[in-house]
Amino acid sequence: MISLDEEFFRENVVKINRMVEKVLFGTMFIPVVFCVLTFAGVWTIPHLDSIILLIESFLAFIICFICNRLGKFQLFIMYFSIIASALFVGLMGAFGVINLYISYAFAPMLSCLYYNKRLTKIANIANFIFIIGVLYIGSEHSEVVTHGVVSRQLYFIRSMIGFSIEGIFLFLISNEIAKKSWKTLSNLVRSKQELNFAYEQQQEKNKYIVKINKEMELKNKELAETQYKIIQFVAKCLGSHDLFTGRHVIHTQKYVEVIAKELRDDGYYVEELTDENIRLFQAAAFLHDIGKIHVPEGVLNKIGKFTPAEFEIMKSHPTEGKKLLGYLPPIEGGAFNKIAVDMCYCHHEKWDGTGYPNGLAGTDIPLCARIMAAADVLDALTSQRLYKDPMSVDEAIEVFRKSSGIHFEPCIAQAVINCRPLITLIDNDFKTAEANTNAEELEWWKKYHESLKKIDA
Repeated sequence: MISLDEEFFRENVVKINRMVEKVLFGTMFIPVVFCVLTFAGVWTIPHLDSIILLIESFLAFIICFICNRLGKFQLFIMYFSIIASALFVGLMGAFGVINLYISYAFAPMLSCLYYNKRLTKIANIANFIFIIGVLYIGSEHSEVVTHGVVSRQLYFIRSMIGFSIEGIFLFLISNEIAKKSWKTLSNLVRSKQELNFAYEQQQEKNKYIVKINKEMELKNKELAETQYKIIQFVAKCLGSHDLFTGRHVIHTQKYVEVIAKELRDDGYYVEELTDENIRLFQAAAFLHDIGKIHVPEGVLNKIGKFTPAEFEIMKSHPTEGKKLLGYLPPIEGGAFNKIAVDMCYCHHEKWDGTGYPNGLAGTDIPLCARIMAAADVLDALTSQRLYKDPMSVDEAIEVFRKSSGIHFEPCIAQAVINCRPLITLIDNDFKTAEANTNAEELEWWKKYHESLKKIDA
């Protein structure tokens, strides 16, 4: 498997080969310029020399061009192009007409772009060989040699010593550049590789965490659904104890939602009445009368008005419900439990403080219980009871209008009034759905009460 740093340097070779290909293409214009300048009389360069330069640069370009297009031989192109560049500079110096000094550093410095120490060393060696060759060829045409000042051999030795010193400096500089560049880039690439590896590991961990979270969410959802099904089951069990409580909790659940959303739309308690809290209010409504389990059936389903003693027994159901809900395991982190207890314990409190069991008034009554009280009364007014027939929705609305600021918080009473059309539809739906069984159940409970009377007798 190819590591990231190997891949990086391989890609760099390909990029620099393409760049050097363009450089070699550009060198073909230099002989052309020489010819133009010769015709212009700026200097005299034999056309044969220019042709030799043109052929060398053209062949070097063609070889690089073909190999690059084939996508192969990248290492060959790397070495070939550097040597071809050094040869081109050497040929220009060998003509004797052009004086080259810093240009001899072209090939070694170009090799540094490959970040390859071995290549830079080879470039310096090839470059030095070409310089020596140029010096030897050029020594024959030197003025001090042609005028007999010094011999050709002595001139060559002196020049070679000078260029050797420069070559050593060039070698040290270019080699150090290549070495440092390669080391720095290797460290950077390796660091990037480590970062990428760490990032990939973190991504895998994140995916695992997301997977676990989804599984936990699913489990929590299933648990919550199971808990709410148990709550509904408890409400239905209570319904078997009381003719009206089973349907009553279903009705009030819907009315709690309607009233809460209307309050929020009217701009009241916007922060408290979130979708999540309203959902919890609805679920808790199932348990607001759970304390009636401890109320004797003879009292709970009495036909007619309660005696003072019986009413005191009925008034105990909020306190009894609170005790029962204390055994409920935490649901939704305990948020549901608090709402359920508040609704159960305080839904018979009144805005003016005349309710029970504690005579709380105003905002001392929890918001969920104030809404529950309105839903509780609304359903009680519009539903059938053993001791009365249901009111119409309009008659019930009139009760809320008169009880605003007394039994109910004014904004809650107004929310009920505002929802009269929707409440009418909901009430009709309930009565239609329950019409088939309502008469049968009423008849059963009347017979049950007759049997109780015989037992008592």
